[in-house]
Amino acid sequence: MKYRRSSLSMILLESDNFPQKDYVMKSWNNYPFPDKYNQHDISSKSIDIDGIKLTDEDLKAAGFLKDTLSNVLQITKAEAIRPVRYLNDEKTLAFELPSEKQKYQMKIDKIIKDQKIVNQLVASWFVKDGKFSMDLVAERGMYNASEMSASIASGNVMSSASIMDAGKELIQNTFVTFTKLNYFENEPAAKLILEAAKVAAGELKTPMQQQAAIKAAELAYEKAKEGYSLVSKTWLYKLKWSEVELDAVYKMYNSEDITSDILASDAFSLEFVGNQYNTSIVLGGKDLENIIDKATVRNIDNAFAKLQKQNDVFKPKIPVSSTGPIMAKIGMKEGISPGDKFEVLEMTWDEKAGTTTWKSVGKCSVDKKAPIWDNRYNAGNGPDGEVATDAEGNPISASQFKGSKKIQVGMLLKQLK
Repeated sequence: MKYRRSSLSMILLESDNFPQKDYVMKSWNNYPFPDKYNQHDISSKSIDIDGIKLTDEDLKAAGFLKDTLSNVLQITKAEAIRPVRYLNDEKTLAFELPSEKQKYQMKIDKIIKDQKIVNQLVASWFVKDGKFSMDLVAERGMYNASEMSASIASGNVMSSASIMDAGKELIQNTFVTFTKLNYFENEPAAKLILEAAKVAAGELKTPMQQQAAIKAAELAYEKAKEGYSLVSKTWLYKLKWSEVELDAVYKMYNSEDITSDILASDAFSLEFVGNQYNTSIVLGGKDLENIIDKATVRNIDNAFAKLQKQNDVFKPKIPVSSTGPIMAKIGMKEGISPGDKFEVLEMTWDEKAGTTTWKSVGKCSVDKKAPIWDNRYNAGNGPDGEVATDAEGNPISASQFKGSKKIQVGMLLKQLK
């Protein structure tokens, strides 16, 4: 079913070598693009983040290297949270440095600036075969491309309702994610926890208490040491779009080198939306490659599901695929649960005004008595991994909702908080 979706680019932040990196990278490269978004391709797809170095100028621009810590108490408190840079041999003067999370955020911001990520996103919207084009906007928004181009050529951009509507409905809903993957053995970390637990046990009052605590720690170690941990870190950004950016693009309509002009412009910017850290435990097995593949894809899917729930602007709209009962193609991959509530939206096109309006026509909820569609990667709904079926024996390929009889096929569902 064709409907307007947000657009998304995905960029991998490459890391140094780690165990089973080839398998993890292969899984990323074959990752099924999220079907609730339009794939918005740009040339930057993979970046070596470990090769990005932060200069003192970068640190100062982010607010660091300005306030001097001038006594031992201040420095001790700061060191408990983040690294510091000592300014003298006595270690009585220091600057606070960014935490690991802050450092990665700063590196991503530097990548965005140096590699013109936002400019690439804009160029992907408006450039085709080296020339200005409204084809992609028209295709994704179901507009008339010829009519839009005529408005631009005549200089009537701001008075073109469809062009203004496209900015609001499509272009401003352009997102980019930066994802860093890591994979490490659980045993070393489990060993450190065991040794710390033994030290703590030694401070207990009686030998019986000490032995019980050590035994509990050893049991926990035996369980925790198995396998690997797969960690994904995902940062989400959104394209800023208003009449200012719109005007900057359309002034380039007659440019002889539209790609270079867009890439050189400083009129565009991204805004940070949120981030998500996810960890999956991977146990060994005979088919380790497939085990890692499944864990990697599900880990990334889970990160997207959480980012959608946490950030209303990133939530996709899902069309109702059938009624009687109400069904929609959303499921476990998107993290829905029985009873989750959704707003039901009807999109209308005002022919006279040339604009889109959204009308809330009610609410519905995931049916607590019906199975949720297991649309996770490489999964079946049944107890033994087979595809689950409904009462008539048909494979479950959508989730069931309860709601008003006024809800019709083609209306869109958007999850409520």
